[in-house]
Amino acid sequence: MKVDERFLTEQGPEIFTGNELLLKGALETEGGVHLLGGYPGSPVAGFFDAIRLAKDLLNAKGIRAVINNNEALAAAMLNGSQLADCRAMIVIKSVGVHVAADALALGNLAGASSKGGAIVVYGDDPWSDSTQVPADSRFISKHLFIPTIEPSTPQEVKDFIDLGFKLSASSELFVGYVLTTNLADGGGTVICKPNHYPHLSTKQRMVLESEAIDLDKRVLLPPKTWWQEATLPERHRRAVLNARQLGFNKVIYPSDGPDKKEVGFITSGLACAYLLQALAEMDLLGEFPILKFGMSYPIDAELVEQFAQNCQQIIVVEERRGFLEEQVAQVITLARQRNHPAGNVRLWGKRFPDGLEGIPSERGLHPSILIERIGKFLKSIFDKKTRGLRGKDGFEGAEDGESQDNLLVRQISAINREMEIIQQTEQVDVGPLPVRLPTFCPGCPHRDTANVCLEIKKRFMDADYMKRVHNRGPVDLVFHGDTGCYTMLMYPPNTPLMHDYSGMGLGGGTGAGVDPFITNKQVVFMGDSTFFHSGQVAISQAVKLGQDITFIVLDNRTTAMTGHQPTPGVEYDVVGNPTPIQDIEQVIRGIIPSTDAIIVRVNPERREEYRRLLEKTFLADGVKVIIADKECGITQNRRKK
Repeated sequence: MKVDERFLTEQGPEIFTGNELLLKGALETEGGVHLLGGYPGSPVAGFFDAIRLAKDLLNAKGIRAVINNNEALAAAMLNGSQLADCRAMIVIKSVGVHVAADALALGNLAGASSKGGAIVVYGDDPWSDSTQVPADSRFISKHLFIPTIEPSTPQEVKDFIDLGFKLSASSELFVGYVLTTNLADGGGTVICKPNHYPHLSTKQRMVLESEAIDLDKRVLLPPKTWWQEATLPERHRRAVLNARQLGFNKVIYPSDGPDKKEVGFITSGLACAYLLQALAEMDLLGEFPILKFGMSYPIDAELVEQFAQNCQQIIVVEERRGFLEEQVAQVITLARQRNHPAGNVRLWGKRFPDGLEGIPSERGLHPSILIERIGKFLKSIFDKKTRGLRGKDGFEGAEDGESQDNLLVRQISAINREMEIIQQTEQVDVGPLPVRLPTFCPGCPHRDTANVCLEIKKRFMDADYMKRVHNRGPVDLVFHGDTGCYTMLMYPPNTPLMHDYSGMGLGGGTGAGVDPFITNKQVVFMGDSTFFHSGQVAISQAVKLGQDITFIVLDNRTTAMTGHQPTPGVEYDVVGNPTPIQDIEQVIRGIIPSTDAIIVRVNPERREEYRRLLEKTFLADGVKVIIADKECGITQNRRKK
């Protein structure tokens, strides 16, 4: 059995990436995990690479691991697993959560099994460096009533999986698990625990007693829907209590005296790590209490009140929008209405007092941003206390046993020092740097298609060429965007080949909105993985609506964009088991029954033949499909080696 030995480590330290820690955490889950699935997308595609590293172990222990065709199917699979009291986890990127929302809403409302558990890992990209829309999955998780946990460190990335399953089972709710880019792609050293393997498995199956299934929970249609909705408050209450018992939420550097602290912080996720580093850089670590929420929804109101009554002011530090801040503000408002001491605290987050910039709500965070924003806030407080001290700035060092004034002066000096370093760094002139935009890999078959289509688009606007070759006037080609490696058509020199974008598999759907009103010929690129994800539905709709559009299906036999995971079009799955090959051309011929329709498979490397075929196809009427059949250069090279 060939298995990366790290996944077999039972004690002591080991190094993993964040995505690998998801799998190690699943393997360490008490009672064993039964089912792993999802759909690859940045920043969590590496989870499926980790599965391949441990595929022999998973197969030997009967743990089912799959790549679903899309995120909605992954969520439906998660729902089904709860019928057999399984512990199941799916891993999807933030925009995939939108695709899966319908099934997740129903699954969570029906509930996780009290003997199993369901975790949905949301791969979030706070900086939007690899994600098409700025997403914060905490909000959709709350919309679906799914409790949300956020690890802050590599150790928590691993340990929160086991704890998440316990939370799910005890509350009978799905658990949303936010893993952001820097944690997913990063990682570190963690302390390992022994693996657990399930008794129920693909090798040791059971008979599901259908009469024992609670249809009032599992078949959610009115009036059963609102019956089950009425149980949510109690299940959320259990989630809060169990999160407290499991240690998800904790106060770091608690107050050690009767006096209120001038400032306290509330934070979650990787923002907590950034905050700790920022305070350490400013020599302020340990000076202020920090309430860290490992479960950021539903919030533990009692814990917030206890914390708030010991602080004069609270700063909420979180990446992106004010998710925690909104909940904390509600708790404090309710406390004020009850004349509870917690209602007297002043709350800051996305807005700071006196015109100071608050914590940004766009893109992500890092320690330097927090030093600039929080440093100015704290400095304004310290300055008020040190007015009238000697010297221009009053910044003189002090030793142990120093007076309160000298301590404040030293703290201000540390803040100024760090802010000055940031300012000096900003002013450094590193000179002109060469710009290298994302582009196709050497040997990528999509280069062939892009180059030919650029040439055709230019030729089609040449009146003389069109009259001489095609006996018609110029044609302005419109290219509707889609998701895959070919999304890099947005960058020069290929920008004329992507005019809009609606999401994965939706290029043809975008075209449907403008098709009835224009005379342009339209083209959509579609990857093989995208075809099986949702693209074939767009082709079906195009046929039904009578669109005039050409689909170019780029069949390179892999999910190249996210790390070469297998597709339904190859003969094996993610754990190496043999599977039937689903032929794209045969599927399309079932969708487009007309014998006159253009459905052609061609090697795009044959440039002149390919160009002539595309020109003829673009100008023909109706739905046409060209399958550009050429293997990804990377997988081809690996296979040959």
